[in-house]
Amino acid sequence: MRRRAPPPAATRPNPKAYFFFGFFLLAAMTLVLLRPAPPVLTSVPDLSLPPPLSRPAPPAAAVALPSVRVGDAELPIDRKIYGGKGDKKHLGGFTDLDLQGISPSVWKLMLSYFGVRSLLDVGCGKGVSTSWFHLHGVAASCVEGSHDAVLQSLMPEPARQVVEHDFSRGPWWPPNTVDAVWCVEFTEHVGRNFQPNYLPAFKRAALVFVSHSHWGGWHHVEVHDDKWWRTKFELQGLVYSEEMTRLVRQTAKDEKGRGEMSFNGKDAWNAQHLYTSMQVFLNPAVASLPEHAHLMAEDGCFKETVDGVIYHLKCGTKKDGSVNEGHTIMDPAWEALQFDDEMDLQWEQLVLDSLKISL
Repeated sequence: MRRRAPPPAATRPNPKAYFFFGFFLLAAMTLVLLRPAPPVLTSVPDLSLPPPLSRPAPPAAAVALPSVRVGDAELPIDRKIYGGKGDKKHLGGFTDLDLQGISPSVWKLMLSYFGVRSLLDVGCGKGVSTSWFHLHGVAASCVEGSHDAVLQSLMPEPARQVVEHDFSRGPWWPPNTVDAVWCVEFTEHVGRNFQPNYLPAFKRAALVFVSHSHWGGWHHVEVHDDKWWRTKFELQGLVYSEEMTRLVRQTAKDEKGRGEMSFNGKDAWNAQHLYTSMQVFLNPAVASLPEHAHLMAEDGCFKETVDGVIYHLKCGTKKDGSVNEGHTIMDPAWEALQFDDEMDLQWEQLVLDSLKISL
């Protein structure tokens, strides 16, 4: 019988390979056995609660940089209707009263529908708009670069409510987040090389209401169309809202269409800056914080639908005004601020006094 040839060397069992395999297997098992045991839970976690919101770290305190004053001899410019005495040429583009940027109807919408309770007015001039919000219960403050405007402020406590800051000198932002930024007739005055200085202020707001110019004017150095500004601010993380923009513009347009006389007794309401160029941006990083959860404060209890429009009741009331025991009463902290005609009259008189006009 022929003897079978031995297997090739490559297929023969290798005692050394078995040895090393066994050694490493034993070492791995030892490490597993010596691993510390996981901690024992002494309580059951409450899975009914949502995870905490991610809260952006608050920025360091901003330092206000007031405008650098110049003498009239150093800057022989005819400002015509614009204020800014003693200011550099890029400042002072405010007037005593610009009705094209004033809309009580839009402001009331901001309180009753959006639920705004705190606001920063960027480029506030004398504070005509800011003072309306203040007198209607909003925690309002403003930032302005013109020293001349700050000296004429209509705010009752300018030392606390007004910040003088020239955005061409550096960035500034409020110490606390706010429900809204109101910014009218400002962005066109600031070159885009200085935009990074005011954008931190925008980013401290849950909602940003901002207009821009379609034409020339005092130091109008950034005149662009809607899509340019939308893209510019979206690149910074703000979220454009087409629906809210349409709502605000239509509210201002409807106010003009009613032809109601403004409080100066000469001109009808005509907030042209708002119905032609105002845009509304959302800032989820701030809006999602607990202190801004009250935003969008429209009453929620149903009254009726007319022509596809839902009308509401304050929860706890019936159509006839009597008490509805079937509703849970809303926590006042989640309701819109209440306002009345007396507040309007106080603001109108404040502005007219500054113009030396009587009602």
